[in-house]
Amino acid sequence: MKIEIGQESFFDVISRAQSTLERKSTRPILENVLLKAFGGELTISATDLRVSLTQKVPCKVMEAGSISIHGRKLHEIIKEISKEDVVLETKENNWVSILAGNSAFHIPGTPAEEYPSFPTPPEKFQKINPTSFDRVLMKTAFAASSDETRIYLCGVYFKEWTDSKGKNFLKLVSTDGHRLSLVDEPLDSTLGLFTNGIIVPKKGVNEIKSLLSNDAENFEIACSDGRLYAKNQNILLSVTLIDASFPNYQQVIPEISGQGVFIPCNPFKNALRRVSILSDQETRSVIVEINQNVMTLFSDNPGLGDAKETISVEYSEQPVKIAFNANYIMDILKVMDDDSLRMEFRDSLSPVIFVGTDKDARFLSVVMPMRID
Repeated sequence: MKIEIGQESFFDVISRAQSTLERKSTRPILENVLLKAFGGELTISATDLRVSLTQKVPCKVMEAGSISIHGRKLHEIIKEISKEDVVLETKENNWVSILAGNSAFHIPGTPAEEYPSFPTPPEKFQKINPTSFDRVLMKTAFAASSDETRIYLCGVYFKEWTDSKGKNFLKLVSTDGHRLSLVDEPLDSTLGLFTNGIIVPKKGVNEIKSLLSNDAENFEIACSDGRLYAKNQNILLSVTLIDASFPNYQQVIPEISGQGVFIPCNPFKNALRRVSILSDQETRSVIVEINQNVMTLFSDNPGLGDAKETISVEYSEQPVKIAFNANYIMDILKVMDDDSLRMEFRDSLSPVIFVGTDKDARFLSVVMPMRID
């Protein structure tokens, strides 16, 4: 195999491929990417056996062929060489030479035949509104768990449903047991892909978001044989679904009353960020006290000091004091599109709901408060 390719386009596809790879694997081949050159284009593939990515990029193919190379080392090399054309050529015993400008590298490769096979995608893909799909992924991915001892929480639950008026929705839900995020997004038409509900792993969701940012115009999805597929013009992504039952999330969502405290998002986010500087570094605990139209935020760390800040809110009920992990609330505020949100609660220890007030009216998060000593 011998190819010539621009450094910038090569770096772009290698960067995306290496993010899919296992960082520490018991199978060294899973730390590699697979390169195939044929017919005027380079195909770069990567897999960790759960998430698989295949990309195509135009290049000058002087000799067709294939080779498997350590992904992160290739990424580091292409990142650091000069922005000129790169010549990559396989040598004897699967060694690979990489030449660009005054730089020359020689690294070992592995025969392409030893690389894991990739799943075959279905023939039929469907278009979905890329803007709204990216939006719902962003509003839920952050609350998924990373604790693989509870694998059923390590992803985002997708479910299609139809209301009493016949309008179709895509519901996405995620939770790590301490917080929950849910959004219902209207669909132009039924997809028929998530009728029974599926769990897409967190890593797969992030890879889908990356695909959307690359080429949303040609974005399509499919679901087959326990996998979710997503593609655009030059990239195909396959994600193995989590084979488990998602918990009954509705049990932990308190009844929404429409009352509570109305909070301006940006002042709340900025105050939380400042007050949390002096919060306990493990618990990230910040106390929120609401009395009439004033919200006061406190943090206290005996070794570092304390902080206090007030913001104006709309509230007419009994005073309340609640403690939160500040990071959980800031994660919600980062994905809000509204200027204000509504916070509903029963008491200082019951689940607290954060609901959008305008564009985010179909988005809600539930956060479990912390016990105040």
